[in-house]
Amino acid sequence: MTDDIQEKIQRITEEIASKPSADGYYRRGKLYWRVGDRQHAITDFNQAVQMDADSPAAIYLNMTRDVMDFYNTDLYNP
Repeated sequence: MTDDIQEKIQRITEEIASKPSADGYYRRGKLYWRVGDRQHAITDFNQAVQMDADSPAAIYLNMTRDVMDFYNTDLYNP
């Protein structure tokens, strides 16, 4: 499954290289998130939002911030 996702990432990367779009960054960001590449996913969501503030990437960007900001003190203090 990861190989299929990597192929999709490659296709979207080529698409972005020839014609950058908020939708392309958004779609690629979702795929990066899916394979656990949080850094690239957040970068792509940010780029999509910069290009189009109404992009659905804004929702994903907020979600990623919530996930990255999560802190559970019980996990560190048994």
